[in-house]
Amino acid sequence: MPRIYKKPPVIEAVCEFRFESSQPWDWTIPGLIYDKIKIEFPKKRQQNVLEVAMQPGEGKIAQEVKAGIAKMQFLREDETALVQVGPELLAVNQLRPYPSWPTFKALILTQLEIYRTVAKPKALKRVGLRYINRIDMPVPDFALEDYFRTLPNLPDTVPNVFASFMLRMEVPYEDIKGRLTFVFGTPPIKAEKPAFMLDLDMFALGEDAPSLDQVSKWIEAAHERVEKAFDGTFTDKTHKEVLE
Repeated sequence: MPRIYKKPPVIEAVCEFRFESSQPWDWTIPGLIYDKIKIEFPKKRQQNVLEVAMQPGEGKIAQEVKAGIAKMQFLREDETALVQVGPELLAVNQLRPYPSWPTFKALILTQLEIYRTVAKPKALKRVGLRYINRIDMPVPDFALEDYFRTLPNLPDTVPNVFASFMLRMEVPYEDIKGRLTFVFGTPPIKAEKPAFMLDLDMFALGEDAPSLDQVSKWIEAAHERVEKAFDGTFTDKTHKEVLE
């Protein structure tokens, strides 16, 4: 049975889909999607991208910079969740406070169904379920091994003291044809109190990506793997003193 946390450390959860399109991308698609979700996601935000084109000429190379739209973001009024739509892209992001997996999954599947109705994608090229967690430690001094089962290792010739560290591993799962990117370490910006980041991204791409009709089953299985990886990262001391 999944653990229930009083202080869930999730700072962002995202489910991202990359599609194989059945037709050229049409920028009217985000507007049509917005019309269907604007009651729940009334705020609009545009993310731009700069495109640099290099044109060779006589004795020099001319550079042309063009601004374009990368994707549209539709946000809840309190900005705790958003839907992102771009060329062959759909992403559903949940920020703090994270509700629950059944609630988040329902949101994902609702937005996917709307995207499919409007954009009519042919197939999936990639699907990913990612959880970014921040664990704030309750005390300034502690032994890593008392709280974490995933630990950095150094040879005996190097002092076993860390100012910062980052561990990254990619683990294949044959049963659901996916891979888990496991990243654990200190935050990129030093915090006042000791803290650690755990970034878990379960994804499948190419021929391993599920069919559009099997997405619900795949993300459920992916969430189970992510949850087990999360639980196994910490000792019972962390679960009791920091998270629960």
